[in-house]
Amino acid sequence: MTPHAIRMKDVCFRWHEESPPVIDIPALSISTGEKILVRGPSGSGKTTLLNLLGGVTVPERGQIETLDTDLAALSTAQRDRFRADNVGFIFQMFNLIPYLTLVENVLLPCRFSASRHEAVLRKSRDIDQEAGRLLSHMRLDVHSLRNRPVTELSTGQQQRVAAARALIGSPPIVIADEPTSALDADARHIFLDLLFSEIAETNATLVFVSHDAGLREQFDRSVELADLNNSKTK
Repeated sequence: MTPHAIRMKDVCFRWHEESPPVIDIPALSISTGEKILVRGPSGSGKTTLLNLLGGVTVPERGQIETLDTDLAALSTAQRDRFRADNVGFIFQMFNLIPYLTLVENVLLPCRFSASRHEAVLRKSRDIDQEAGRLLSHMRLDVHSLRNRPVTELSTGQQQRVAAARALIGSPPIVIADEPTSALDADARHIFLDLLFSEIAETNATLVFVSHDAGLREQFDRSVELADLNNSKTK
């Protein structure tokens, strides 16, 4: 039996006590190494779901186990440490740091996680070399772009830098929030191929949310958030 990377049971989350639930999910299990697409329109709670899975927020009730860890049982500082060590986030707006170089942006998770730093050194001679490898794998010319501010990169280039940052140090879970929404079909296909290839090397679990139904066939499993979620937002 394939072990589960993530399990949710009777999870409810609302922003305010008097508000209807944004998330009300009786059950969801995601296997280790699985690439799962969670689909839903804007405002359906996709980002909220990802924040719950990554321990950014905690549910009002219910249980979320990520890598056999009950996130709600951890303190805020413990959740921050757990997330830094185990979860790579690819944000919809990329969230690159404008005053850091290309490589410094990629290496940022290693500044917050000793375990990811150590994982890099098990693969490469030094952390700069591993950042360069990931950027090259993402089809970015590190030498020509190294000194260019990340704000001057194209949307597609920024997206690939953000993916390299999420992947540095081989986190066992990668969470992607609509990272392909601004890309055309060809660029989207190339990006997913690169992402899947890198994830396959470490058997990481990928949770990818999107409104794009055309992505379904590229994932191991596709689920509709509306089918999982009993909330009134669906």
